[in-house]
Amino acid sequence: MASVMEHTIEITGLAFGGTGIGRIDGKVVFVDYAAPGDTARIRITADKKSYFEGELAGLVSPSVDRVKPVCPHFGICGGCSLQHMSYASQLRWKQEILAGTLKRIGGVEPVAFDGPTPSPCQLGYRSRASFHVHGRDWGFFEAASHRVVDIDDCPVLDARLNSIYKEIKNVLLGVGGAGGEGYIKAVDIGVSDGNGAAAAFFVSGPKKFDWKGALAGVAALSGFEVWLAPSKKGKGRRINAEYDSRLLYSAGGLRFEAGVSVFTQVNRPLNDLLIKKVVDYASLSGRERVADLCCGVGNLTLPLASGALLVTGVEQNSEAVDFARKNAQLNGIGNAEFVRSDSLGWVAGGGKNLEKKAVDMVVLDPPR
Repeated sequence: MASVMEHTIEITGLAFGGTGIGRIDGKVVFVDYAAPGDTARIRITADKKSYFEGELAGLVSPSVDRVKPVCPHFGICGGCSLQHMSYASQLRWKQEILAGTLKRIGGVEPVAFDGPTPSPCQLGYRSRASFHVHGRDWGFFEAASHRVVDIDDCPVLDARLNSIYKEIKNVLLGVGGAGGEGYIKAVDIGVSDGNGAAAAFFVSGPKKFDWKGALAGVAALSGFEVWLAPSKKGKGRRINAEYDSRLLYSAGGLRFEAGVSVFTQVNRPLNDLLIKKVVDYASLSGRERVADLCCGVGNLTLPLASGALLVTGVEQNSEAVDFARKNAQLNGIGNAEFVRSDSLGWVAGGGKNLEKKAVDMVVLDPPR
């Protein structure tokens, strides 16, 4: 078999998703886990019409932005793609990627940004995570595949989340994979402020299994849900719920509740900074009507309400809308309303909602 030719190139940029960018005879090449500033030896793995794909074979001269990844699974697990770069350079390049995307797709140029807001915690910040299960392997998908990388500990997770994940994993593996290999497909786990945690298990079919008995020894688990999700499409149908499966936390000086299977911001310290930034930018005087699209459980809607005449939160997930309304009541907020609707459909609908409601400001916080 002929040897694979190596090329020595300079990595000059970073693409969306964290792939390094270089050129070979003028043709772009994308290289996973390469860092801008690297002089790297690469092997071509795919020759596309307008670009190459390559893999890193070695470093001739490493970038000054390179650091040693903190996770032993980095480069195999697909959960992180930038741990080989310093945090300051990650922030800088994320802003460059966003500006490039707005220019290339949206035709927006020039783009002026405030400086990025760094996370108060670079590690141990995630308050919730979704784990995949395949047989006895529990963890995250391998990069660019659906193979599960078996892990017991992830450095970006809150220490309490790591601990309860490991406990649940060991308990359920000890009782035969909770009803047989292939039964559990995925597990969502979240931790509340202070103490308490909740989990949602996604299973392949209805089956008799003593969930309460199996999980009784997991002291930190406040409650759990079981969802029937036989396919990869959608979340499925909830078939069981035990105890209290809410996550309780504070944000922007307000108290929030959310179901463990409902989206919430995972980095709570950074979420506080996000809320402050949005409220500061809004500079509301008390006379404005605001629409918050993709509002979730009211994360931005409710803090904005303190300075607005009326805030309308629009959210497609019905359970999130229910929690948003509860959160408004919980905080004594009477000038926030919530609509269950696809946000783009609500804006473009026949009722012309933005005009009908005389909206002065729109806040966009869409799913990625």
